[in-house]
Amino acid sequence: MYKLVIVDDERRIRTGLKNIVNWEKLGFQVTELFSDGQEVIEYLDYVVPDVILTDIKMNRISGLDVAKFIFEKRLPCKVVLISGYQEFELARKGIQYGAEDFLLKPTEVEVIESTFLKIKRQLDEKRELMEKEQYEKERIAEAVSLLEERFFIDIVMGVVESEEYISNCMSTLYPRIDAKHCKCFLADIYIHDYEHFISQVWKYSHDQFETNLHNFLRVYQGQYGFHIVYKSDNLIEIFGICTDEKTGDKPENPEEDEKIKDVLSDLLREMEQIFGFNAEYKLRRICENIYKIGGKGGKELGEADYEVLIQYVNEQKKLVMSNISIGNVITAQKLFHNIMDEMKHLSIQKKKNVVVDIMSTLKTVLWELNEELARTMQRFFVFSDVMAMNSMDEISVWSDRIFDRIKNEEDMSGGSMVSRAKKYIKDNIFQDISQEEAANYLYICPSYLSRLFRKQTGESFQQFVTNVKMEKAKELLRNPQYKTYQVGEMLGYKTPKYFARLFRAHTGMNPSEYRSGVLHLGERFEDDGKKIDKLL
Repeated sequence: MYKLVIVDDERRIRTGLKNIVNWEKLGFQVTELFSDGQEVIEYLDYVVPDVILTDIKMNRISGLDVAKFIFEKRLPCKVVLISGYQEFELARKGIQYGAEDFLLKPTEVEVIESTFLKIKRQLDEKRELMEKEQYEKERIAEAVSLLEERFFIDIVMGVVESEEYISNCMSTLYPRIDAKHCKCFLADIYIHDYEHFISQVWKYSHDQFETNLHNFLRVYQGQYGFHIVYKSDNLIEIFGICTDEKTGDKPENPEEDEKIKDVLSDLLREMEQIFGFNAEYKLRRICENIYKIGGKGGKELGEADYEVLIQYVNEQKKLVMSNISIGNVITAQKLFHNIMDEMKHLSIQKKKNVVVDIMSTLKTVLWELNEELARTMQRFFVFSDVMAMNSMDEISVWSDRIFDRIKNEEDMSGGSMVSRAKKYIKDNIFQDISQEEAANYLYICPSYLSRLFRKQTGESFQQFVTNVKMEKAKELLRNPQYKTYQVGEMLGYKTPKYFARLFRAHTGMNPSEYRSGVLHLGERFEDDGKKIDKLL
């Protein structure tokens, strides 16, 4: 319904205009009746209707003044003037102020209906155009977000080889920066006592923490722009890129490297103040431009210890499985080789251990994605052969044979990603399920799971979890042996009040009301679990 305001200094006329026309049938709702243009102008300060139907001549402020006010303020509101024959010249003036039409008194209902049907068509076309433009903006924003998320991970991992592609992506994400002359770096941030921070300081979910981190870095002001390459519990790897347009083609400069340390110190100090954790950073790599940040490019700043390196490898393993799951086998293969490059300082035995770990995970993922393919490839996953190999060349040939066979499979995911997520939720219905945990199970990043879930189901991951839990709650409430508050506890909710609020939003009643009113079972409890009476 479009909102309509009627203005006339004669009460009989303005109420008659409201009642004589079936506005609802025309697609309009009369929201206000005014007796003077001054009232309308004051009203327009805080509410702008879609159409104003006004007498052109009134005691204090005329309808013409209203049309002029709307025209000068460029308000998105159409004006229809009602005029007597003697005000015809004024009506023409109103048209100059953008009035949509004018009606001559006395006005027939058919004329009003014809005029407003035309206006409705115009409003419909305008709304459709605005919705289309909004959709395009959202689609572009989503595409840029996807590009930003995936692009910097691929850059760091060295799976992007085309300089033209890098330049095109950079021109979209940072149109004012010359990609050839933008100093960049890679750094790790380590949060001290992470579990205490999450449970006692942050007190929200892991998913919310990661979302807030992304949002913080997106709006953080400074000489560098920052992007999270990956996050795993207390470890956050960030990519920093100089956004200063005047960077120019500068040679390597130790003083510039010290400035980067200052930049990181400032960033870390701000993060500590905002989020309330204690952390430290470690620079891993500095490069003179973005083309050198991936793979072996750049200046290494010291070897990480073995545990940190393994943690890093485990995160990259998730990316390998993520790409396998969505059918990007070539990218998964490149990521695997990059992991091997990162492990170049380890002994051959430790490298073989890493390969076996990755490939055994890959074998599990294949069984979940495509049992027929997994069954035919069973004979290639002979890990004793890997442990008997003496060089990385042998291991590369062995692993490439597996990846190459997977490439020949046209449908890897089988449309099952969301189905597997749903199964995970139902299998863990009595747990406090997080999007991050589900994403880890599927070997994909949480943000990708979120978008995939909404695209295929029309609802968010958390909405689906809540709906499944509420349906399970209804099932459990049928059993009189469970108190209403116990049902909430069983489903992983920390307080009865929170469980009751969600249940009310889902069913329109409290758990106790549902049990007593619908099922006629059991005891009746307040939302906090306190028993208030018996229903016998």
